[in-house]
Amino acid sequence: MKKLILSLAATLAAVSLLQAQEPDYRFGKVSEEELRMERYDRDPDAEAVVLCEEVRTYYLIGNQFTRMTDYFIRIKVLKAEGKEYADVELPYVFQRENYANLDAVAYNLVDGKVVKTPLKKQYLFREQVGEEQWLLKFSVPEVREGTVIEYRYRMNSDFITYIPTIVVQHDIPTEYIRAAVEIPEYLRFNIDTKGYLSLDMQENVIAGRIAGTNVPYNVREIRLEGRDIPALKKEPFVWNRNEFRSMIDFELSQLALPFTQVENFSSSWKDVNELLSKIDFNDNIHMGNPFKKEVDAIVAQKPAPRQMLHEILRMVQSHMKWDGKYRLMSPSPNDAVKRGSGNSAEINSVLMAAVKDAGFDVVPILLNPRSMGRLPQMYATLDGINTFILRVTLDDGKFAYLDGTDPDSDVDLLPTELLVDRARIYGVDGNVGWCDISQLSPSSTVINMNLHFDSDLSLRGWITERFTNQSAMQYSSACTKAGSEEKYAEGLEESHHIRIDSLTINGRGSALLTQQYAMTRETEKAGDFIYLDATVIPFLSENPFRSAERSYPVEFDSADSYLIQGTIRLPEGYVVEELPRAVRLNAFNGDITCSYIVQAANGAIQFRMQFKQKRLIFQPGEYADLQAFYGAVVNMCNGKIVLRKQQ
Repeated sequence: MKKLILSLAATLAAVSLLQAQEPDYRFGKVSEEELRMERYDRDPDAEAVVLCEEVRTYYLIGNQFTRMTDYFIRIKVLKAEGKEYADVELPYVFQRENYANLDAVAYNLVDGKVVKTPLKKQYLFREQVGEEQWLLKFSVPEVREGTVIEYRYRMNSDFITYIPTIVVQHDIPTEYIRAAVEIPEYLRFNIDTKGYLSLDMQENVIAGRIAGTNVPYNVREIRLEGRDIPALKKEPFVWNRNEFRSMIDFELSQLALPFTQVENFSSSWKDVNELLSKIDFNDNIHMGNPFKKEVDAIVAQKPAPRQMLHEILRMVQSHMKWDGKYRLMSPSPNDAVKRGSGNSAEINSVLMAAVKDAGFDVVPILLNPRSMGRLPQMYATLDGINTFILRVTLDDGKFAYLDGTDPDSDVDLLPTELLVDRARIYGVDGNVGWCDISQLSPSSTVINMNLHFDSDLSLRGWITERFTNQSAMQYSSACTKAGSEEKYAEGLEESHHIRIDSLTINGRGSALLTQQYAMTRETEKAGDFIYLDATVIPFLSENPFRSAERSYPVEFDSADSYLIQGTIRLPEGYVVEELPRAVRLNAFNGDITCSYIVQAANGAIQFRMQFKQKRLIFQPGEYADLQAFYGAVVNMCNGKIVLRKQQ
């Protein structure tokens, strides 16, 4: 009996210890252990960590229908960079949404005692960022390395058909998250889970009751709980990092309010097309041509079809400048014509009218720019479409693509942002409506060098560079952004580590740009030796893939091909001491290749480097091989041509 009592006491003590170790996630219950924490063991480099995050979205139904969100977060600042999480911006729509019960506190350990510093209400600020869009802004005071931050609020909104996204994965790690969404039976939402993490979601049906009555209704309850959520690290070569962030999106599919007719929303692409045919979008793409006189003059010249499209594009762009905003619809493109500027919907609606007036068949291609995320494949959406481009049918049955936003674009030459692998052909239903334009215009770069050594042993000569498609647009845009060819040449000098004595550029704003320049480059000398880089001007000096592993795909801008070749005449009295070894690399069944060869003969060195990448997207499981391939290319580029002075 004595042993049983002792065993029971030990068990109770163990349970008590486990309870004591479990953090208290109530507001204001920050522990000394959390304040003494110096790093997060699962991510030692983290600048901060979310210790706890709780969010609950639900509805109050009475005389009014209101969506409510209760939010609470506790963050530990581990490094100076983590102080940025004390600066908070909460968006809302004026007169339709507001925040209540907002509290924010900083906790610091000072001389072994917990010191609390609450946010004073006078340090809450409101900033207007749009016609109706505002931000509620505050900075939690007294935040430094070691501080624990807490804030909470309640937000109420009359936008009942919208449920905010639940973000499970942040840019910093999360120790614990708990979320709940409670949806009354009068609203139905499509639920889209994103990211590579496995989320522990549960669904239940619970009872609700209309306020002030005994009228019951069913509530769809969605709950999520997670621990030790890793940070979504910033990595190169990704179109939209949020596509791979673990989160839950909600899109309204049906509205069935009491005593009203049931409304269905975007349950199929056929529904999306039908809805677009009844609103401003349809009116805009069937508008009359405001530049009829200009189009008639172009048509009268009887240029070839692609040249005609080019001239119409340039004409519209000469009258309308893009304001930098992507939109699917606009109330009045004609007003944008009068202003001389407009968003993507306004410019492309006018461009479509002009192209149709020239006798072409045109259809809109609906899409999301890369930075805004792909269209979902599992369900149809209207909210997820942010712009459109034009697909023109030519006499031979082939297609040409146009977009009027970027002045450096051309026929079949679109901004990289719009080269998506998941777009929709307007008016086409089902799977046949998908359109992949990600490799519409593969990029090509050819660089030829003819070089010799000057009397001071600096390298001089001519370089001719030929850029096709996306690379041509990239360099056209760089020249436009620089403001002048002189400024552009300065940037070229910096990137190539050379001095440019003269520069000629041809083909700006087209699919073929060439530039030629006389250059001088100081050489690396040591005693009787001269050292040159394997390709003279840099191609790839360091591996862009530095992380040991990657949890989401690598997405390149375009399919690329590079050819760098040249002839270098040896300086008098020098011989070749050493040449880089020949290299031939092939990975992913030829989707990416690289080769290098160099030889010396008849007083000159000739080299040739060729790099080809056919595929845009590489999955996480391919990352190690991709990293190794780029590492081998870097090693090749870092090879040296060594010349020695004869004795």
